[in-house]
Amino acid sequence: MFTVNIQKGGAMLEDTRRLVEVWDDDADPRENLRRIAEGNLLGKTSKKRSDDVLGRILAPRFVAPGEQVIPALRALLGDPKAFREACFYETARDDRLLAAFAEGPIYDWHAQGRVGVTVEEVRDWLAGLTEAGELPVLTDTVRTKVAQGLLAALRDFGVLRGAVRKEFNPPGMSVHGFSYVAFREHEQGASGRALLASRIWRRWLLDERWLHDLFTQADRLGVLHYARAGSAARIDWRVEDLVEVARAAA
Repeated sequence: MFTVNIQKGGAMLEDTRRLVEVWDDDADPRENLRRIAEGNLLGKTSKKRSDDVLGRILAPRFVAPGEQVIPALRALLGDPKAFREACFYETARDDRLLAAFAEGPIYDWHAQGRVGVTVEEVRDWLAGLTEAGELPVLTDTVRTKVAQGLLAALRDFGVLRGAVRKEFNPPGMSVHGFSYVAFREHEQGASGRALLASRIWRRWLLDERWLHDLFTQADRLGVLHYARAGSAARIDWRVEDLVEVARAAA
């Protein structure tokens, strides 16, 4: 069953940037989180809010998946778009509702040629999940907040634009952000064929043409070798770990 954590977390890009900047790679994750919380290094208004942001939002997204994520994100700080794309990947990995929304209705509505998305359309989608038993029963107020939270997150991650009315941005990813996401999927066991067929790229509204172009760019960048013959394709990685990917991309 999905959760509705997105209404509390959102994209939180500035908090993530600050976390990455103050993180000590030589210290234990638990010690890092304690030091950041006690020193209020995120600049929150209260210790409770700092503890909530660190423990419930940032740690599951960026600490839990492994020690290389934060150093890799730090290597991408000089490329705001790639940093944002990497953060979107980790956030959607942790928040299944956001991933389902981006890969499902958002991608489909864009493919249908729609210009934008309304809160009411998202509310209807959430109601459908509840009817299917995939989402808890929500009050009207909470359903609206969750719908707004999903749209705001996708705006902050660059998929949508607009303060009130949310419209689609053009599809696309930077080669640097793409390389980060592709390697993250690879290290979790995705084969070259699975990478090419993955629904994950829908989060950035990408189709097969975009994927071919981005894999070709990543080949030129030197992080992988991409060979394609008709419908068959092969991907061989030239880097050993995520930090090396991010440094090559940077």
